Amino acid sequence: MTSFVSSAQEEESERDFVSISNNPDFLSTCVNSVSRQNKIKPFPLSDVKDLKVQQGLIIKDLLFAFLGYEGFYIRYSDKYDPSNVYAKIRGPDFKIAKHLDVSLKSIAKKLVKYGKYYSGLNGFIELYDRPTSGRLVQRFCSCLISFIEKYHQVICALEEEFKYNSSFNLNNLENILYQEVSLGLGHLYEILTTIHNDTMERQRNKAQYNEMNFTNFMRSIENDLKQTGSIDLSTDIARFDVCKGSLILKIVEDRIKTYSGDGPSHEFLLYLFDNISTDYVSMMNKWLIEGEIDDPFEEFLIKQNEHASQGFDIQKINIEKYWDELYMIRPEGLIDQISKKDLQFKILTTGKFLTIFKKCLKINDFSGFDDNIDPIEKLYSQDLEYKIEELYKRANKLMMKLLFEGYDLAYLLMYLQFKFLSNDAYKLDSFLDKSFIDLKKNKHSISLSRLRNSYNSIFNSESNSDFLVLGQAGPTKMNVESIINKSIEISIDVTNFYDLAKEILNVTSIDAEEALRNSNPNAFKSLLNKSLERQITSATSHTSQDAYDPDHSDEYTIAGIQLNIKLPFPYNMIINQTCMFEYQLLFKLSTLVRFVSKLLDHTWKEINCSTVWRYGGYDAGIKKWILRCRVLHNRMKDFINQFSFYLTYDVTESNYRILMDQVLEVKKDLETKDLSTCIKNKASESEGIFGARKGGIGNFSYNNVFDEKILSRNQKLNQSKTKHETSFEAIVHSLETFLNNILRDSLLTNKLTVDVLKNMLDAIISYNNYLSRLKKSLILLNIDLFEKFRSDYPEKFEGKVVNEEEINKRFRNLNEMLNAHFQIFSDSLNELIMTLRSLGIQESSSFLILLERLEVCFPTN
Repeated sequence: MTSFVSSAQEEESERDFVSISNNPDFLSTCVNSVSRQNKIKPFPLSDVKDLKVQQGLIIKDLLFAFLGYEGFYIRYSDKYDPSNVYAKIRGPDFKIAKHLDVSLKSIAKKLVKYGKYYSGLNGFIELYDRPTSGRLVQRFCSCLISFIEKYHQVICALEEEFKYNSSFNLNNLENILYQEVSLGLGHLYEILTTIHNDTMERQRNKAQYNEMNFTNFMRSIENDLKQTGSIDLSTDIARFDVCKGSLILKIVEDRIKTYSGDGPSHEFLLYLFDNISTDYVSMMNKWLIEGEIDDPFEEFLIKQNEHASQGFDIQKINIEKYWDELYMIRPEGLIDQISKKDLQFKILTTGKFLTIFKKCLKINDFSGFDDNIDPIEKLYSQDLEYKIEELYKRANKLMMKLLFEGYDLAYLLMYLQFKFLSNDAYKLDSFLDKSFIDLKKNKHSISLSRLRNSYNSIFNSESNSDFLVLGQAGPTKMNVESIINKSIEISIDVTNFYDLAKEILNVTSIDAEEALRNSNPNAFKSLLNKSLERQITSATSHTSQDAYDPDHSDEYTIAGIQLNIKLPFPYNMIINQTCMFEYQLLFKLSTLVRFVSKLLDHTWKEINCSTVWRYGGYDAGIKKWILRCRVLHNRMKDFINQFSFYLTYDVTESNYRILMDQVLEVKKDLETKDLSTCIKNKASESEGIFGARKGGIGNFSYNNVFDEKILSRNQKLNQSKTKHETSFEAIVHSLETFLNNILRDSLLTNKLTVDVLKNMLDAIISYNNYLSRLKKSLILLNIDLFEKFRSDYPEKFEGKVVNEEEINKRFRNLNEMLNAHFQIFSDSLNELIMTLRSLGIQESSSFLILLERLEVCFPTN
């Protein structure tokens, strides 16, 4: 169809010009849009009676409108401001001359949207195609540019048709646009407006988002508990300031799901998703294969907390806190493919382990490991989870080989058992014998240096110049001992054993809003630590030297003695502060029980070997009373023997064997594995087990239920081949289970059992202190013995009267005291037996073992 625009109009066409903006800023270009200096009044359509002429005029204007310009009969809406960059992104609304034929006008109204969309694409590129917008937005802009090039080609072709095809009309124009650009242009415009609106909302409500962080945090915890049963996953609760990163992918993914039934739209959106996610996939591969974050604009799933590394010392004891805070998950806007918490945990842990491995070996990459790894290609591919799982296994394998073969973790666990859980019995007994007097004193009045010298002299903490440093192939067994012996230190805890055991069971409320007042994602964990510190402080606030009671072990030095070992990196990645605290608590209990046993031994020598206790001239009643003293003492010794045997063999040794069976099996399994790794694409990536397309956001499979059941069954079969999982988390879990089981079976995880145990030990200590003070009282029970000692030690017995009346009076008091101690011990023992019986089924079957032995040993109770 030929053009019907007159030559006169062409000659009088308006001039275009460009001007420089007076106030350029980051939201606008320095060059203003092309504008029209003088608008020429068009020839009135009311005077054009020929429908073909009207059609030609409106088609030419539509070609202008498709490129975002005004024509003679299609103008911008009065509300549109072409100088406003935000208006450019929304695109102009057009108004059409009112005298245009109704049939042509209805079609023109549908077609001008292409100009609005096209202008939106250009406006979005103008505002967002810059590095600060992030890689994914720039990748999206690249897709827009590519589409615009295709769009220009279509418009040029339409112009050629308009000029040289006499049969070309509005219907042809509409059909061509619909077939060539309508689908893609509409989706791109909707996506970019969603991105822009979200960015504007985030910038407007930035202050409100900071206040919403607490809500997001609690929601994150709730989701973690639902999906994993724990809150171990480090999560960054801060929101993005702009729409970028995974938020872009989420917008496209949501649209893909919305148009899952529209084949052409679905295919286009999948293609768009793949293109936008290219850099995201690249970042994920970099993290999962090399342990590096290449994310200059902070849009990747993993966030590196630069503040965590400030003042970082690789050898310091709280290294696990450093690694826990160094890398965090950004949960906002995650796509469905990586929305599972366990998958996020594996992604986070994989890169973390690779980073640790490289730091320990002082290497920059894994080029020398002869790995054969096909990287992740697409986020929606069927093998995404498979590859993440395999890369996670690779990182686990490297980490485990580093710990077991490089640093001999198995021997370290053996040596910790030897040091903390009383397997080093001979040296510990020697230390208790040598320091018995100091250990029985008030902890506020003893010489700590003397106690340390005594410990070091017996345990022979030799100075060794060798120390575990990064880059070594790993320590030998002698180096492991050197590491522990060099860093070991005995100290006195301000909190006594019983209070510490009970206070760790208490949970107090905390001000959670304080944790997020400054939008610090790590503040909540710090506040939890402060809460624990408050508990311990409250336990120690009422202890002083004035409160010392020699008949109770609370303030004995032995009740506060503590063994400190500062394990170097990477040992403290597994033996973290929590594990070390539990080791220390068990060491305190073991040492306390051995001390009480030593106290009974000392008293036994006194009441069985002392001249006064063995004197044969006492009356029959006094001899019987002495026999009763020895009987009660023997009963107490029997209890300590039974309890000590239970702790050593039924609790510690049995759980230790289970732990070492797992550890040694893992060690043996690691010896069969090579450092190199081969991870290839699955043979049939695009098909499920039954041949249907499976996985990803483009999932049309109707057999997923069967596929998942078969895959689940295969996984169970594979897991059954190995009794114990060879992974870092499995070893940490085994160690935590080992320590928790011992704490539970040692009566330390229940306030009731701690109180009952304290009553038993206090009853024994009080009675033995009582017996140690009876020597002078026994002398005063016999006239001949009194006269002999008064002649030898007159100053000690000055003013003392011994006669039949006084002897009877003293004996009645002694008998009452002995009966009271019998009753206290019997009541404490009965309380312990009843507690064990009531908790034996509920908490631990090991309690029933101790219960059975006590009932056999003390049948009268």
